[in-house]
Amino acid sequence: MLEKELESFSVPDPIPARNWEEYLISIWDSLKIRSRRFKESQVRSVELKFYPYRNGNHSISFHNGILSAKFHTSLMGAREEIIFSFISLLISKLLGLKPKQAWKEEVAEFLNSIPESGSANFKKLKENGVTYDLKVILEEISSSYFSKMDAKLLSIGWADRLGKRRLGSYEKRNMNIRISPILDHKEVPLYVLEHVVHHEILHHILPSRVKNGHNSIHSPEFKRKEKEYVRYREAINWLKMEYPKFLIKHQKEIGLRLRSEFYG
Repeated sequence: MLEKELESFSVPDPIPARNWEEYLISIWDSLKIRSRRFKESQVRSVELKFYPYRNGNHSISFHNGILSAKFHTSLMGAREEIIFSFISLLISKLLGLKPKQAWKEEVAEFLNSIPESGSANFKKLKENGVTYDLKVILEEISSSYFSKMDAKLLSIGWADRLGKRRLGSYEKRNMNIRISPILDHKEVPLYVLEHVVHHEILHHILPSRVKNGHNSIHSPEFKRKEKEYVRYREAINWLKMEYPKFLIKHQKEIGLRLRSEFYG
């Protein structure tokens, strides 16, 4: 659930070194020439407010020469390219233009990097298991496939329950990835762990959306990016063909792990 927007709260002076008015007007002028409705519109003044809500109605509107914008407070400390993409995306939508895919991806990554309220209250899980160190895997996958993402914002750990079917999960509130300790075994290939971690990072970057009344968890874009992992096909084949055999072979050991406190 989205937090209630605090209309009375604003930060009048964001970052002095950044001229937000100049950003907005410059991007407006560069994009409006492609719009029939706003092509001749001139900006007389800019109204800018920052709010502490996480995923509210970030917006830009134009009326009677006034360009009004509302942003999350975290945008004040964002990189220049993030600010450019954020403003460009909102203005292009206002002008009825098709936004660039790169802007959408930049903004999606940025919005999902903003922690939700209460995110500090969660159990810290073990990263280092019997066979695999999840922190190392997270860092490797992040640097190889998600270089624009700040991996330090994500936490990862072995779940305290030994899921046989649900091998990984992503908790948006705490930006935490949990991996079933059933995969922490020398007979489970590293590329299987990497595939699962890669999949869960995508849930962080591409959250579920409501489309046509249905919750779209694995969108076409999600599925396309999932296949970017270099050993995706191998991992899928192992999980389909070898994983059932693995469960039967190590049934006794798995039972002991269920009662183990190592991952708890």
